[in-house]
Amino acid sequence: MSDVKLYGFPQSTYVRTARLALAEKGVAYELAPVQLGSEALRAVHPFGKIPAFADGDFTVYETSAICRYVDEAFEGPALQPADAQGRAVMEQWISALNGYYDTDMIRHVVLERVLAPLRGRAPDEARIADALPRLAVEMTVLDARLGESACLAGDAVSIADFFLVPMLAYFRDTPEGQEALAGRSHIARWWEAMAARPSFAATTPPPRNG
Repeated sequence: MSDVKLYGFPQSTYVRTARLALAEKGVAYELAPVQLGSEALRAVHPFGKIPAFADGDFTVYETSAICRYVDEAFEGPALQPADAQGRAVMEQWISALNGYYDTDMIRHVVLERVLAPLRGRAPDEARIADALPRLAVEMTVLDARLGESACLAGDAVSIADFFLVPMLAYFRDTPEGQEALAGRSHIARWWEAMAARPSFAATTPPPRNG
């Protein structure tokens, strides 16, 4: 059994982000299932959230911290730009994805359009509609950025791209996502390249059942 453990369930966008980093570095790990808020989880994450991570006796939580640790503690290809400007751009996009894109793509659209019906609840159409003007801006900004470079922080894949992959994977399967992404050729090109990476297939989650 590996000394490296990632706590969480595979359908979580943030768990998949950490799994992408581990896969890209070639790190063997155990994906340990946990219940949100459980005492077992709070032992490694005091707020009872996922993911959490352990490397032997060392534990760390929060996805950004986990990905940076994985990149710096293990051998393998670099997941962060070598220069200060590139790392700043990576940080900028991680912050934007967490602060804006996750809220609108996942919290407002995916959870309402996809997860709510699985749980026997009608989607909150007002909540979805509220996000659409912001999503139009966000997709325009994202497409423009990916028209400037192959990936979010430059021409090499970085941790920032691993934050976007799981969000977009769910969002693009909704009617609102398909409409927002229509004609965004640079996002489409980036998506095809990311979906072709072995780490993408290795971390694709099974479908939710509710």
